[in-house]
Amino acid sequence: MNQTKIIGITGHRDIVKTVELKKHIKEFFINLQNSTSETKLLSPLADGADRLVAKIYLEIFKEEATLIVPMPFDQERYMKDFDSKSKKDFLNYLEVAEEIYIVEDREKDNYKSLGYHVVNKSDTLLALWDGTFNHKSGGTGNVVAYAKEKDKEVIHFSCNREN
Repeated sequence: MNQTKIIGITGHRDIVKTVELKKHIKEFFINLQNSTSETKLLSPLADGADRLVAKIYLEIFKEEATLIVPMPFDQERYMKDFDSKSKKDFLNYLEVAEEIYIVEDREKDNYKSLGYHVVNKSDTLLALWDGTFNHKSGGTGNVVAYAKEKDKEVIHFSCNREN
């Protein structure tokens, strides 16, 4: 019997959303849709990678989609990180989310705690990442390294960042 698969997302906020990148993400979800009974997406819905993956996931899975949104802060504080268009998009995604919650931050490093939480709760981590380690706590490279330490499946979608 097929089981539920939880897909987590990490990636840059300033990714270049190319046709090729979107195609690879779509192919990943289509293949997953054909091989599991249920797929849930765990996405903090930050700008960039998080929302691109959420958009494609929701398009592919439609009414079968389950979007789970962990946040590093309460909604009001988190939205301070977004511009006005981004806030509107974020709220639209929250309307279709199955579950929304704040990740408890024991280390007082909210984004790191959030990234590690996504890894810990996921079966597979999608990393939309340029492959560089900037050694920022909670940055994409840091989260990918943590996932590998935890022996999580990491699927790396190579991408460029906007200049």
